[in-house]
Amino acid sequence: MNPLIPYVPSSIISFILFLVVGILVGAAIKKAVVSAVLMILAGIIAAVAGLNILSFYTSAIIQHVPGILASASTHFGSIIDTFPIAFLIGLALGFWKG
Repeated sequence: MNPLIPYVPSSIISFILFLVVGILVGAAIKKAVVSAVLMILAGIIAAVAGLNILSFYTSAIIQHVPGILASASTHFGSIIDTFPIAFLIGLALGFWKG
């Protein structure tokens, strides 16, 4: 081992990496949620203004949502078991501050 380079245990490094990745993913999820809400709001405003350009897509989206939610719910439990607590802390921090 090189005496000039301080020793940092790998567990600390992996904790920091999981925390940083969690913060980035949390911020990305927050931005995605805000974007989705703004898109829905824009569609509502367009419909009120008489620009009903989303009528073809609304029924298709509503038709596929139950299947998407069912698929996500079957895989969500196994994903949570593999996430370390550092990632979840980072995810919460990123969603809160992002």
